[in-house]
Amino acid sequence: INAEYMEVHTSFELLFEMVDGSPMIDTAYLKQKRDQLSQVFADYEILGWYTSGSALCESDQVPHRTLMEYNESPLLLLVNCEPPPATRDLPVFVYETVLHIVDELPVMSFSRIPYRMESEESERISVNHIANLESGVVGDASSLITQLGGMRNAVQMLQLRVKLIHTYLLRVQQGQHPRDHALLRHILSLCHKLPAMDSEKFNVAYEHEYHDTLLVAYLGILTKGCNVMNELIEKFNFASERSRRRTVF
Repeated sequence: INAEYMEVHTSFELLFEMVDGSPMIDTAYLKQKRDQLSQVFADYEILGWYTSGSALCESDQVPHRTLMEYNESPLLLLVNCEPPPATRDLPVFVYETVLHIVDELPVMSFSRIPYRMESEESERISVNHIANLESGVVGDASSLITQLGGMRNAVQMLQLRVKLIHTYLLRVQQGQHPRDHALLRHILSLCHKLPAMDSEKFNVAYEHEYHDTLLVAYLGILTKGCNVMNELIEKFNFASERSRRRTVF
């Protein structure tokens, strides 16, 4: 947050109950989630809340006033899940809190403000890949597959060249090849560049990236296991229902 703009990085769902037609936020759950996020992202603040619908309504002011206890002027993000077919822009609208004095009493209203959607390259590649999968496009149409294929080919080429250099040095050591001092000097200069990456900063960054990759892989395994478990539960429930029906009839 600065004087000119705010950045929204993440969000989480809230528990609420309908009281007299208005949603009442579970403040205990909200405080718990806020404390958990502050432990991981110490610089993050609660900026507002989001809801879905085609337009704002009077009941939206109830949870908005609850959020004002954590932010004097919270934002409200409205997502239209059923936009008109001709809509070309994202059906997302951001509102800020505006207080007016009517009959010497403060009256709260919402004012729509502009926003800009930013995304990283990895996010754009993932969205493009999912869009191609949903549209039935397969093969080289996905930029994710193209990028991963290029990275795989580059790693394979590097592995082949390193293996070739290693084989050459072994045969020279065993006397099967004559010594080419110019080539050996090139190989030595290449090896001298390797310790430049053997620094504490590089090792820490490499370990972080390695652990992040493992976490993503484990998350994928857990997600796949949950899907398999859900399919098993559905089949078990279906089989139990059929058995119960046969017993009744």
